[in-house]
Amino acid sequence: MKGMRKIKRGKSFAGVVQYALKPGAHHKSDPVVIGGNMLGDSASKLITEFDGTKQLRPDVQKPVWHNSLRLPDGETLSNDQWVNIADDYMKRMGFSDTHLRCYVLHDDEGQHIHIIASRIDIAGGKLYLGRNENLISTRIISELEIAHGLTVTKTAPSLSNTQPKRKRISRNEQKLSERTGVPCPKKSLQQIIDKSLADKPDLLTFIKRLEDSEVGCKANIASTGKMNGFSFEYRNIAFKASQLGKAYSWVNLQKQLNYKQSHLEVLRATKEAIPIPIPIPIPIPIPAPAPAPAPATVLKTAERKESIGKKIAELELRLREDKRNEIVEKILQKNAVKQQKHLRLTGWIPFLQRLIELLRKYGRSILHKVPTNFSEVYSTHHLKPARKIRL
Repeated sequence: MKGMRKIKRGKSFAGVVQYALKPGAHHKSDPVVIGGNMLGDSASKLITEFDGTKQLRPDVQKPVWHNSLRLPDGETLSNDQWVNIADDYMKRMGFSDTHLRCYVLHDDEGQHIHIIASRIDIAGGKLYLGRNENLISTRIISELEIAHGLTVTKTAPSLSNTQPKRKRISRNEQKLSERTGVPCPKKSLQQIIDKSLADKPDLLTFIKRLEDSEVGCKANIASTGKMNGFSFEYRNIAFKASQLGKAYSWVNLQKQLNYKQSHLEVLRATKEAIPIPIPIPIPIPIPAPAPAPAPATVLKTAERKESIGKKIAELELRLREDKRNEIVEKILQKNAVKQQKHLRLTGWIPFLQRLIELLRKYGRSILHKVPTNFSEVYSTHHLKPARKIRL
């Protein structure tokens, strides 16, 4: 949604009212008054009511205030929706309920409304000053887009020049936004904070703007009374200032706020005054007892349980018998191996006994024939001296 590049102020109500209500071929339907706080709905009656406020302040040269709100091409709203948005816009701009105004709907190249108002309050003649109203209007329109679920348009150049540096959106966040068709929560939160800081508001106004945009804001105040910064919550997602970027730390936020220590004391007092809710015990409903099953069903269930129990017992018995048979087979195999070894050993016994007898027999005869000196040995074996070899 867009407003006029510059809000217009004028001397004559007749000119702007006649322009707004003048029919033309370029209109899809004739312009019509859809809201406001005035009694008349024709050009002449509206001009008469507006001129009545000029008599309260003849010193004011330009009592006329005029702006428009335009939707993107192809989008439309009902009359009631337009009236709610226009009332919200005028309230945020600083107009009271006793400032006369009317809303005229146009439907030509995109649906839009003209807001015509008197700067003079009929309740006491107080004049609406509207300092920095063009910048404030741009920021309020951006807030209305979020608050009323409208299409979020690009930020005006006057605001984009003052936007702080922010952390870039990660690739995963971009992909998620493309898949779901919903803007990334981090990016949306950064835009809301930037727009809330557009006209350097005070701390309490800044917090209220965030709350109006459905952003949770928690001030981190130390026990010494020192302000450490903010943590935010948007779409049920918590964000630290460091996750949004260095520009959202308290050191940098403080430069963009009209900060006073008294605002911080108000925050602390509000935080301490919040009552702690006492949990109310919730009665736990006692479930009704289940109806008793029919006797036939009980018998079938009992029979089924008994048959299952028998099968389990039979399986256990089989497993035990198989295990027992396996153990017996292993024992028999071991005994067979031992018996074979024993037979092999017993087969050597006769041979060893015969060998021992032979050794005993021949051992005695050898001992009787042992020579007593060397000469006997020499003569017994007929040893001959070695021949001398002539060279």
